[in-house]
Amino acid sequence: MKIIKRILLILVVIAIIAGIVMASLKGFNYGLLYSKSQRMNIYIDKEFNIDEIKDIAKEVLGDNILVQYGTHFSSVASIVAKEISEDQQTSIVEKIQEKFETEIDQEEHVVIMNIPQVQFYDVISSYIVPVIIISVIYLLFLAIRYRKNGFLETVVIPLMNVILALGLYVSIFALARIPINDLFIEFAILVYVATLLINTIELNKA
Repeated sequence: MKIIKRILLILVVIAIIAGIVMASLKGFNYGLLYSKSQRMNIYIDKEFNIDEIKDIAKEVLGDNILVQYGTHFSSVASIVAKEISEDQQTSIVEKIQEKFETEIDQEEHVVIMNIPQVQFYDVISSYIVPVIIISVIYLLFLAIRYRKNGFLETVVIPLMNVILALGLYVSIFALARIPINDLFIEFAILVYVATLLINTIELNKA
């Protein structure tokens, strides 16, 4: 069993190193939410279903788009795509006007924003401090609750398990070129919490 664990540990370390190399050379594959793109915000003075706007946007721009209500206004439809040409903007506005029988002034009611490429640090930055605080509290709990097991078993190994689990998770995205999107952080949190639970279970067994 110890040999198998050592082999798995070596494979994980190799995968993490390979992921670091890949991320350094080619970067990550970012989904539409985090890649360089354009956002088209359209004010519509009538009630609308966002799915209807999505159908119109897909007809003009294709499937690789993100359509949602404006951040603070339900009267605004927000369309994100890699690029939205002037002709496509006009086509979308005309189709919305026809669909909802309303008038949209492109100069007053349509805003186009260029969204820059997001860096990996920007994706995770707001979660770094909370994770560090939770980890410190968790490791202090382990050190006190399982103090008879020794510092190595209660602090060092659990901490290394967390680092390796999250490192492997990120490396998989880098190596497999999986697009980083809004679910990336949610699954990362699941991996983090699962690792904490597994650490606790292992210490309970010990």
